[in-house]
Formats: sequence, C-alpha cells, structure tokens
Amino acid sequence: MHPYLRLHLRVRPADGGGEEPPLPAALVRRVLGKAFIDTYCPFGEARCQAAEAGSEPRPRPRDLCDLADCCPYGVLFAASRSPRPPFALHTAKEEKEGDVLEITLLASAWPLYPWILAGISQAFHVGLGSERRPWQIETVSRVRPDRSREPLCGADLTQLSAILAPDALGIGLEPFLSPQPVEIRLLSPARLLQAGRLLPGSSPVPFDLLIARILDRFRGLYGDSASAILHPAIRSVIEAEASRVPLLKNETRWVEVKDYSARTGAELLMGGKVGRLVYGPEAARFLPILQAGEILHVGKNPTAGCGRLEVRLSAAP
Repeated sequence: MHPYLRLHLRVRPADGGGEEPPLPAALVRRVLGKAFIDTYCPFGEARCQAAEAGSEPRPRPRDLCDLADCCPYGVLFAASRSPRPPFALHTAKEEKEGDVLEITLLASAWPLYPWILAGISQAFHVGLGSERRPWQIETVSRVRPDRSREPLCGADLTQLSAILAPDALGIGLEPFLSPQPVEIRLLSPARLLQAGRLLPGSSPVPFDLLIARILDRFRGLYGDSASAILHPAIRSVIEAEASRVPLLKNETRWVEVKDYSARTGAELLMGGKVGRLVYGPEAARFLPILQAGEILHVGKNPTAGCGRLEVRLSAAP
C-alpha cells in the first residue's frame, strides 16, 4: 500500500481581501515550518537539518536530533523518514472558491494532518509576509482519488476527526486503450531535469521525460521496492515505450516563482513550465502513472508549490 492524504482548504485574508494574486505556496511552506519550530521544537531551532556540507555526505536528521523521527518538522521538512520531504503544496485562486490551498501528505507523513492544519492555522493567525497580513481557514475538505471532495470541518478545527484512513496511490501499469489524445495541464511551474539539467523554457517536454520524473518522485518517497515497475529491467521498457509517444501540442510558457532561503539569506528563483501539453492516444497506456503524478507532483520543489499537474483525455483532433 502506498498511502497518501490530500486536503483542500478554502482560505481567505482575515481583513477582507481584494483582487490580489493567489497565496504563494512557497510562503506557506516557510511560515508552516516556522510554526512547527515555534510550537513543537523544544530547542527552538531546526537542529535536525544540517548546514550545506559541500561534497561531504550530509548527516541523517536522526543523528542530529533524537526527536527527528517523530516531530512534525523533522518528518516533513528534514525528511527524517524518507529520502525526500513527503509533502507537496499547491495554491490557486478559483473563480467560485477564491483562494485555495491544497496539501498532499505522502508515505509515512499522512498521519500528521492534525499538526499540519494546526500549524497553518497558527501561521495564518500570526500573519503572512513582511506586513504580517492575517489569513484564516474557511473550510477543510478531503480530495478523494476520483477528485471528489469530502467535507471534514469548517473554520473550527476542533470539529476535525482525529481518525482518518489514508487513500492508496495506484501506480501499477494496466492496459488502457483510448482513441483520444491525452492532455496534461501543468498547473504550477514544472521543474524537470533532463540529463541533470533543468529543461529550458523553450524546449518541448518529451513524454518519456515526464514519465521518468514521476517514477523518480514515486521511488524517492516510497522506496526502490515500492513497485515492480521500478525494477531497472521493467522501467527501461516502460521508458522506451514512452519515448515513442508523440507530442501533438506544446502550449506551455516559463513562469518564475520567488522563494527565500533562510539559511543563505538569499532570494531564490524557481522557474518552470506552466500550460498545456497534448500527447498522442498512445499516452493512455500510461494513465495510471500519469494519475499518480497528479498526487505526487512532478519535478523539483513540490513543497514550494511546483510541479502540480492534471491529466485528462482530450477531444480527438
């Protein structure tokens, strides 16, 4: 079983708001991490995260702090139980709902949902950004694998159930034939590595690259033995088949997202591709992997809101 839990939060500025851009996911990540340290860490600092070590191997979080495997900051931000931070964020401004924040908890992180919601609520109360603008949660829903939403609670988080079972991520490759092209919408900047380098903004996205990056993220979160399709012999066949899927339309653009590194004190630019990709009907064979990518996010910096995608069968050209 590959557990995950996706939560959909409708949020708004407590001062009434306006027509501002969507709440930045990178800002949510920063204030959530600070809220975890301020509330749960007895040391008041992230000792479980080592400074950059250059070429030397970085020590494990549990070697730096005995609490790393059980404290929310250690599990989510220092990745004490997984090779990669086991969560992803996505923010958007929707026509009917206003500001939306989605949090996906992956692998062993899913039971931490009460701490996540409490941390976000606290950070919103303190205020976001340099002006400390207060925000508040209006509703909390759960997003099911079929994209339906199950209401969990309103602004009063004490009404949230303390017992939720996770959903299961499906990654197995099953036969699926379709006469329709497959459409991929990159909803937030997708930062895709090709041959160790970030895919440039002007370059098309080969289908096998997209499949490879989804499988990389799945392996990084759930381990090498999580599925038979990760076996090198099987994976090589999958990627070879994916390389034959044609790209029919490339309607993407490069978008920059700003973040800030508290360690270096520098502003970071996290650019990536946003927009619409249409692949040939052969891509339907890979729908289970693509749909897993909807949950996992794809590429670099998913904890800062990057790499959210949505899959749909397009109308026949």
